[in-house]
Amino acid sequence: MGLGLQKIIIRFLGVFLVRTIRSRLIVIFIICLSFMSALAVVYYRNIFDLKEKTILIERFDDFRDNLLELRRHEKNFFLANDVSSLDKMIFFLDKTESAFNELKTQIKNVIGKKQFDEFQIALESYKKVLQENISIAGSGSKKYSDETLREKGKILNDFSNNLISVKRQKIDRNLNHMLIVPIIFSGIFLMIFIIILRIVRKDIFEPLSLLRGATENISNGIFEPVKYPTRKCDEVSQCLTAFNKMTHEIETRQAQLIQSRKMASIGTFTSGIAHELNNPINNISLIVDTLLEDGEDLPDNERISLYKDLMDQADRSTDIVKSLLEFSRTDQEHLEKMSIEELVDKTARLVKNEMQLQQIHFKKEIKGKLLPVWIDKSRLQQALLNLLINGIQAMPQGGTLSITLGPGENPGEMRIDVSDTGVGIPANQLDSIFDPFFTTKKEGEGTGLGLSVTYGIIQKHGGHISVKSTQGKGTCFSIFLNARSDNGHE
Repeated sequence: MGLGLQKIIIRFLGVFLVRTIRSRLIVIFIICLSFMSALAVVYYRNIFDLKEKTILIERFDDFRDNLLELRRHEKNFFLANDVSSLDKMIFFLDKTESAFNELKTQIKNVIGKKQFDEFQIALESYKKVLQENISIAGSGSKKYSDETLREKGKILNDFSNNLISVKRQKIDRNLNHMLIVPIIFSGIFLMIFIIILRIVRKDIFEPLSLLRGATENISNGIFEPVKYPTRKCDEVSQCLTAFNKMTHEIETRQAQLIQSRKMASIGTFTSGIAHELNNPINNISLIVDTLLEDGEDLPDNERISLYKDLMDQADRSTDIVKSLLEFSRTDQEHLEKMSIEELVDKTARLVKNEMQLQQIHFKKEIKGKLLPVWIDKSRLQQALLNLLINGIQAMPQGGTLSITLGPGENPGEMRIDVSDTGVGIPANQLDSIFDPFFTTKKEGEGTGLGLSVTYGIIQKHGGHISVKSTQGKGTCFSIFLNARSDNGHE
């Protein structure tokens, strides 16, 4: 069982194991059944042969017993001068000759042609000498050929003993072979089983393990396809292909979902944005009217001051529009290094007027040294905005919306706490708030996607988010981000 045979077996199995798992299982079952059948056939044949050989050696024993009886009566004749023993010698000689003629083929196969011929000659000689002794006994003389008869009898006796001894040795060898056969079959079966196990592990267990890991990644918001060659057409390969397609669809739809949530968020604070833009536009209009009416009569320094005010209001409008465009852009993921305080300030500016309209006091607090982080500004801003809007909506009668910035619990980690003094979340719902389409709002007031999108964005940044809430007192969302560069160094 060398490497050549192993390659042949792998190639043979590969012909059948390239299509479906069902066909693989069928082939494995057929192989196991074939080995069991082959082993049963071999054992049945060996047992049948052993039975025949046992019967044959019993016949050889009878053949030898006849010879022994012949020799016993031979001794009686010569030692006791018992003439009646001659009849019995003739009787057993006939039985011996008859048995020999019946077993000629088997004896020749066991003992060989040379010894077979020697025995046949000795038997004929013994018969001839016995006839001579019978004639002598009939004539009344006692000059028997006893030495010749004993010599030929000894040859016959030795032959029968040797015949049985050789036959028993062959039976012993067959028994040893019968003991070796299951060991050989077990070795072959074990080798094939190991080869099958390797094929199954490579074609089934490994891709399923990758699939399980990729599924866990999806639950953590990481939509990465399974990197595994799917050139085959079995169920596992088809499953991997479908999974990769599903991953791509989910990632695409999540991007669309994030963008739709952005648009929904924009709709939520549209009135605030309109009010925010209306102030600088009104100021610009007043300044322009003043310049048109009294511009020529104004001193140069007052006119220059009005021009500066005009530019300030225009810049203010530009900043508002720029912030809105940055927030609503649909670019692909782009990481940049920036301060989380700057990100918080830009996000809070988007809901500034909404908080004023709802009579909500905004408070920002910094605890400890802040490290810059590598983030996708637009997406993380979306996550923060979702939390701010949730906080505003949780305080319909007004309240305080706070953002606290500082180091996290682990080294190199930044923490952002967004807390409100609103209605809070029931304890039995805290485990479900990040699930898609789960909402505590009335029907028609929310889609249940905001916190799910936020959770996915934080996970995408390699961070995590947690929540604490007490009904009637408020809610606090905590975002934890690694303050590291894109190459893994702080």
